[in-house]
Amino acid sequence: MAGSGTSQVLKRGGEVERFDAPKLAAAMHRGMTAAGEGTFDDARQLAAAIEIYLTRLERSVVPATAVFEMAVRVLRRVRLSAAGEAMERHRLWRRRHRAALRVRHVDDKITLWDKDWLCALVCGSWQLGRTVGRIVAGCVEDELLDAVDAEYTPRLVARDEVQQRINRCVARWGLVEPVGVRA
Repeated sequence: MAGSGTSQVLKRGGEVERFDAPKLAAAMHRGMTAAGEGTFDDARQLAAAIEIYLTRLERSVVPATAVFEMAVRVLRRVRLSAAGEAMERHRLWRRRHRAALRVRHVDDKITLWDKDWLCALVCGSWQLGRTVGRIVAGCVEDELLDAVDAEYTPRLVARDEVQQRINRCVARWGLVEPVGVRA
């Protein structure tokens, strides 16, 4: 049933994409794993239930924050509250770390961190599809967010460094031959 509904999700950056039950299940499972409760099958079934609910809604576009809140509420409803709390902690951690990250571009322009920009850079640099591009972008973003300190001191990262991290990630996963791409 995954992906069969007409539900669309309005992302944080304003982009609209089709609801992805496996993606939601993976996020819920990460929360379950962090809390030491539930299984991946539980996460898949709960994500499928959310997909059914969204499919039956009168609205075709739902904000990503609403989908996240549904996931947390469903986890609490089935007595997996610690998993829901773990999801909320992780979301807050990502928000704070993203806010501390800045990118210095080749023209010395500095911008705030934007995962959608990163995904577009990955897809454009390596001519990858959006799904694979988001996975690679997530890998690169995780590396950069892990380097932000506990006080959330703004961290400036050069665009060239971002591109090098993309290249290493793509090569490590064997998606292409390990050759550099110009930034």
